[in-house]
Amino acid sequence: MTDPVLRLTDVRRVHGTGATQVEALRGISFAAYAGELVAVMGPSGSGKSTLLTIAGGLDQPTSGAVVVEGTDLTGLGLDARARMRRTSIGYVFQGFNLIPALTAAENVALPRELDGVPARTARQEARAALEEVGIGELADRFPDDMSGGQQQRVAIARAVVGERRLILATSRRAPSTAS
Repeated sequence: MTDPVLRLTDVRRVHGTGATQVEALRGISFAAYAGELVAVMGPSGSGKSTLLTIAGGLDQPTSGAVVVEGTDLTGLGLDARARMRRTSIGYVFQGFNLIPALTAAENVALPRELDGVPARTARQEARAALEEVGIGELADRFPDDMSGGQQQRVAIARAVVGERRLILATSRRAPSTAS
């Protein structure tokens, strides 16, 4: 079998100290391989978002190892982790994080342009990604002119554009577990 795209080994994340200390993750280990879909489920406050932010290098574990495409993120500095996130990891956040002043195509193209891809190529890739998620006709619309579902598709297109092999996505909280 090939190496996993993502491997977590005995990952712990502790917030706070002393009496206010909260252990958000306790010894989490798993691997995800190319083409695999992994769902992390649990009630609000169970550590799902913490797990995703650590898996994607947005946060560091208190202990343990996080390896993405053979690179241990826990040994990287801030700049190197940022480069790894930009080139290898796509995110779909709960709030989508679209830039209101940019069109759908511009929101999707922006990460590629930050990677040094020429603007024209980045826009072509963005339009193709928007077509792939079924909203190519909305490429020139601004986020405020789209429904929540359409905005989510823009966020998905932004996550998959380029050569990223790891996509991390969170869903909006279910009313039954939201607090």
